Amino acid sequence: MTIQEVKDRWSPGMKDPQAAIDWWNSKAGAFASRDIPTAQSSLAIRLITEKQMIERGQSSLDVGCGGGRFSFALEQLGACVTGIDFSPRMIEECEKSRIARASSACFCVQDWQNIDLQALGWKNKFDLVLANMTPAVVSADSFLKLSEASRNWCLMVKPTRRSNSILDKLNSLLELEADTNSLDEALLYAFELLWLNGKKPKIEYEEQQRENSWKTEDAVEEYTLRISSSHSLSSYQKEQIKDFLHRESIDNVIKETTHTTIAAVYWQVDRKS
Repeated sequence: MTIQEVKDRWSPGMKDPQAAIDWWNSKAGAFASRDIPTAQSSLAIRLITEKQMIERGQSSLDVGCGGGRFSFALEQLGACVTGIDFSPRMIEECEKSRIARASSACFCVQDWQNIDLQALGWKNKFDLVLANMTPAVVSADSFLKLSEASRNWCLMVKPTRRSNSILDKLNSLLELEADTNSLDEALLYAFELLWLNGKKPKIEYEEQQRENSWKTEDAVEEYTLRISSSHSLSSYQKEQIKDFLHRESIDNVIKETTHTTIAAVYWQVDRKS
């Protein structure tokens, strides 16, 4: 496969960008309340530490920073950090945490898919570019921008082979293709692009299982927004989601179990490695 063929195949699958923003906006408070990741709790931070991807005083870009947890973790490692996200609510939470922590990290609202690195002066600017478990990297172009913004290390962490006890049933009910298929393809396309560009990317994996629960009405909003971000839903399908979740709930609570293989791809842009 050529680079152009990968670009043709790996394109954004987002059907409703506003639904995606609304979905991530709704998660901002919960994301901001999570603990700062460490080498013991995070595959990304473990690799950054083990491979010495960042040194004190160097710069790092956190793409799709969410609530800022990884930005603050990078700052603790001595990095000068810039965090970006397309969700305004996520960046608001980052700013709150930055002030509370007296942090010097910089946060701003940016859509990575459409960002102009040249205009921002971000071409080859950062010693480490991190894209950890983020939907910001959704195409060949958005993936290649990671290398374009870096002058040394890049690390992308993606969920793959994901199964979800509730979402899988909903996709089957609605006769929709699971959005997890695009996640699995992203890993393959990322490796292919790096290989074709003369790099020798390394990949590490980690198994993860998470349990979540919502009140039924919150679950209706959660799943409707999530599925709407990758599929165009009719009013009837939205009602199907609502009816299914009410049937599935126990004591007005929806519980889900998610199994994921976390894949971390990392490489250096300044030499063939």
